[in-house]
Amino acid sequence: MSSAEEITWSEVVARLDASRNYWLTTVDAGGAPHAVPVWGVVVAGALHLYASRTSAKARHVSRDPRVALHLESAEDVVIVDGRLEDLGQPTAHREVMTALDAKYPNELAYLPSHDDYYDALYRLVPARARSWALADFDGSQRRWSAGGSAG
Repeated sequence: MSSAEEITWSEVVARLDASRNYWLTTVDAGGAPHAVPVWGVVVAGALHLYASRTSAKARHVSRDPRVALHLESAEDVVIVDGRLEDLGQPTAHREVMTALDAKYPNELAYLPSHDDYYDALYRLVPARARSWALADFDGSQRRWSAGGSAG
């Protein structure tokens, strides 16, 4: 296996922005991983996700904000490790709500702008990211780190 090259955060964000669905893994009370599909949107260079505070993922994040997030594809991979920052009520962030409505126009009933059940908004604060394409696994591996190194 060859060593991974660097990828820029703006390249990672572009890949996240283009995706409709994501898999989010949180840490449950017993320390076990808990994976769920989520929707989100990129605003101001950051991925924003939402949830109900009564959901398992929101309870996990309130106790331990560390997460792993990845795209659906196992052939065109982007994985981001980091933490979720709680931004409070989604409706207090009009730019994010407008972007979610634009991204998911056929699912408005399931968005915080139309259902107050969704009362938590999060911003993904990345620590590191990895990407690769299965068709060229060795040649396509790339990494990003918040510390500025590719490792």
